[in-house]
Amino acid sequence: MGSNNRDNVSAKVNCFFPTPEHPFYHLRLYFNLGRNSEYRINKVLTNGRQVNDFFIYHNDVYQKNKTVRSGGLNEIIIRCDWKCGEDLIVQASGTSADKKQPFSLSGKITAPSYGGYWDPSWKYYAGIVCKETAGISRKGEPVHVTLALYSDRVTDPEQELRVIAVDSETGAAEDIPSQVYAKSNYTCEEPGERYQATTIFEVAFLADVPANSSRVYLAFYGNSDAGDTEYISGLKTTGSGLGLALDNQFYNVRLSEKSGAIDEISVKMGLDCTFDHHLETNGALHWNPGIYAPPRPWMHASDWDPPARYSSIQGKIFTMTKRSGTLDHYPEAEISITYTFYDRVPWILMSSTIEINKDIDVKALRNGEIVLNRKIAEEFAWREPGGTTGLMTITDGPRHPRQAKVLSHDTPWVCFFNRSLKCGLGMVTVDLANFRKDGGFSRTFQPYSYLHWGPWVYYARPLVYTFISSGPGRFITVPAGNAYYEKVAFVPVRFEKDSQTYQYIEQIYTQLAKSLYISVIEDTDQRAPKKWMDPILVEEFEEMEDD
Repeated sequence: MGSNNRDNVSAKVNCFFPTPEHPFYHLRLYFNLGRNSEYRINKVLTNGRQVNDFFIYHNDVYQKNKTVRSGGLNEIIIRCDWKCGEDLIVQASGTSADKKQPFSLSGKITAPSYGGYWDPSWKYYAGIVCKETAGISRKGEPVHVTLALYSDRVTDPEQELRVIAVDSETGAAEDIPSQVYAKSNYTCEEPGERYQATTIFEVAFLADVPANSSRVYLAFYGNSDAGDTEYISGLKTTGSGLGLALDNQFYNVRLSEKSGAIDEISVKMGLDCTFDHHLETNGALHWNPGIYAPPRPWMHASDWDPPARYSSIQGKIFTMTKRSGTLDHYPEAEISITYTFYDRVPWILMSSTIEINKDIDVKALRNGEIVLNRKIAEEFAWREPGGTTGLMTITDGPRHPRQAKVLSHDTPWVCFFNRSLKCGLGMVTVDLANFRKDGGFSRTFQPYSYLHWGPWVYYARPLVYTFISSGPGRFITVPAGNAYYEKVAFVPVRFEKDSQTYQYIEQIYTQLAKSLYISVIEDTDQRAPKKWMDPILVEEFEEMEDD
């Protein structure tokens, strides 16, 4: 199965499926060397074709200088898109450290009759590794990946891209529903090593990854004759303009026709329960961001009619709506709100930004606002940042204008329950960030979260707030350059036992706060530079390590 050189090397070749360590079809060439032998491998061929991607290990330790030596097992990992039953001949060559002694070896194998290259009609693929590090089994976890491909390799990503899950042990391949969006192109007049025409796009899919492990997905492309997919999605998007309706296996959501804000969330899962507000002003459920700088009126994003800018992405994996602009009466603040709704995912993602572009004196600047009808929301639960949980009947707390409950601004999650209807609505904090673009510290004033109740139940996260305080006449200047970001998830809940429901929301919090680690590995095309390509710098400096 191998050939001999002056060191009497015997090489063995095996075929392997994509693995998290090497997320591509590959061959492994094993061999030992005689005493006091050391060579640098310069070239590898499979069936006479040069391979750009190969990796060398000595006693399981990666050799960055591509060196093989005596004193243990040498292994060459060779990217090779082998096909079932294919005859393969592998050749490797190099020289001794002083470049005086040539070295070569070869091996051959017939590939197994199963688990080979998914479909030769697709010429190329990128390996995507999803790694789970939080100790939670992920089922249908949303994954978004940016791919940047040579433009002459792909014709229509939306039509031809296929995401395939590959079992690293058996090679079994499973076609995974995916969604391509946000396509753009980089073109260049004089292509070369430094400039290559590139097609860039995003791809989303739902990943299944066991706890504390990794899984390989391959994104195949390069088939201009690819037909339509037949993916069946549980996410339904209906309506037009701002007033969309979103329905999946867990909820039905209706957006306001005027503002695009979440107007109501109906809990499914065998229940008939709708969380809404519909008592005052615009009647929306989700309000923020919000600003109050009297004598100007208090305004929220839910008051838009309509927002200055609006767009949506609608597909089988997710639907996303994006709204942005200034609020009426408040040209000093540019705000944005994005909703993302997924197939087979129980939560709704919301992210918002506030950018202050001119100094403004405010009594209130708030995020994280939802308002519910008290007839639906009867109990309130929360998780302290330290891990303990609390529960209260909402009306046991002081009534508006006093605060019924005050919590930390970074409270991991809260949840509103109706025990008799067996339903709940959680709000999970995923990410918060405040910064000042011109340097220095961001401006907040005693940030916290709080619960109010009257005919409604109100929850908000103030960034600046003197309106309900010991000095309600005070104003706080928020300087230009301050920016505020939040990402939260709304989680419709089927209420079971308290502890069971808390555990469910806590797991979602952990999933969102500690998302899968994603890495993308692509092949090295023949046109890629063979050596380090010096960057264009104002001043030269030594950037490379010595070998």
